[in-house]
Amino acid sequence: MSTLLLALDTATEVTTVGLARLSDERLDMFAAAVVDAPRAAMSRVLPMADALLAANGLAIEQVGGVVVGRGPGSFTGVRIGVASAKGLAHGLGVPLWGVGTLDAIAWGFAEEDVVLGVVGDAMRGEVYPALFRCGSARIERLTPDRVARPDRLAEEWAALGMPLLLAGNGLRKHGDVLVAALGDHAHVADEARWAPYSHGLFGAFVTARREGTLGSGEPSGVLPIYTRLSDAEENEVARAGGGSAVTPASGVAGDAGAGADGSAECTDAEAGGERV
Repeated sequence: MSTLLLALDTATEVTTVGLARLSDERLDMFAAAVVDAPRAAMSRVLPMADALLAANGLAIEQVGGVVVGRGPGSFTGVRIGVASAKGLAHGLGVPLWGVGTLDAIAWGFAEEDVVLGVVGDAMRGEVYPALFRCGSARIERLTPDRVARPDRLAEEWAALGMPLLLAGNGLRKHGDVLVAALGDHAHVADEARWAPYSHGLFGAFVTARREGTLGSGEPSGVLPIYTRLSDAEENEVARAGGGSAVTPASGVAGDAGAGADGSAECTDAEAGGERV
């Protein structure tokens, strides 16, 4: 007996959905769709999921669980993804699990023996950085989710004195700063690998399930990862005379959450299956 899982992520310019079968011992991804849809995720993600199910002879009522990338990324994109996933899970009466968007990107490099620096675009001239150790179908998160200025991040990573493979949409704006600081230690992955694809979402899900950090599956417990307050929230704090805005300690802004840490042995879902 297996459970049909639907995965989705809209935290970046790329909207991705995927389908997998989950049994007690194995997860098999069998279908995926991805589209470059900047500022259009709201109108694309659910129709994409519907079309992917239909193309595989399935109906939405057959979905037994939902996996969502909860950021960090575009504030609007993260909200769209988490809200869409919660709506689906509540409507179907099925579990919802959240995974880190940067972790999903890192899973695309699980077969390579590298230290990977994922650099997400945080707007405002900032980035969402995270380091991962990859290799032998495993990833290990080395740093938590946070927001940083590119110049300071470049100094920090250059001080490590080690080769880094770089990926993530933050490189489009700030890659030159990092490459200049890292010099010969910088290696930039092909841009086609910078997005959080479905096999990465399922890989992060497998990791969290194995490590016991996946959570209960209660949809209300899945919160976005923002790492900082929005412009509107910071303005509200300023108007209220509260001084500097402080990011809440809850998972809404900063808690890396379920599946953010740890490692798990896993084969590429697109190549067949993942041991759970």
